[in-house]
Amino acid sequence: MINIDKLYDLMADRGFQEPRTGDLFFPAYIYTYSPKEEYEMRKQINLLAKKLKRPNHFLDTLIINIYDEIITYLKSESFSGKTIFDMLIEKENVDSEEAFLWVREEINDGNFYTYFNEKIKKHFADAEKKRVYLLISGFGSAFPYLRASEFLKKTESLIKDFKIILFYPGEYADSRYSLFELLNDDNMYRANHLNRQFEDN
Repeated sequence: MINIDKLYDLMADRGFQEPRTGDLFFPAYIYTYSPKEEYEMRKQINLLAKKLKRPNHFLDTLIINIYDEIITYLKSESFSGKTIFDMLIEKENVDSEEAFLWVREEINDGNFYTYFNEKIKKHFADAEKKRVYLLISGFGSAFPYLRASEFLKKTESLIKDFKIILFYPGEYADSRYSLFELLNDDNMYRANHLNRQFEDN
């Protein structure tokens, strides 16, 4: 069940907004929810951001769908007059496994994270409102090209000036995250399980 009201109350709390209030001073949080609630969650994330930006809070909350960002990045890169995205579509029709490996390489070994970091920095540099939250979804769609654990490792240097909240379609049990409640993700022990905040209150 989506606890969006409890999530709003927590994020609107001034004490929680401070980046250095997370465990181990690592202000990255993961909010888990049932994969069956994916489309409802997307609506709720947008409503959450609107509520946080109201005049009584003035919280600058940037929402990013990581899958959409990967597509945008691949379409922005070109070679020999074609975008990487178009070339990948062509490759997919010939050799799907090679296309998959190519996408993985572009994300993890290419300039995707440089592109991503620059986008974040530009947004918060231009923002007049208080910079606080970066909300990231789309990890279900991005799998198997990108895992949440890989994303956190690659963006660790970015996680210091504001809090990042990953919306994760899966569950947390026995100190491990499982995508779609089926696939074990790599260890994300440094990130805080946000749902636990509700259980403790």
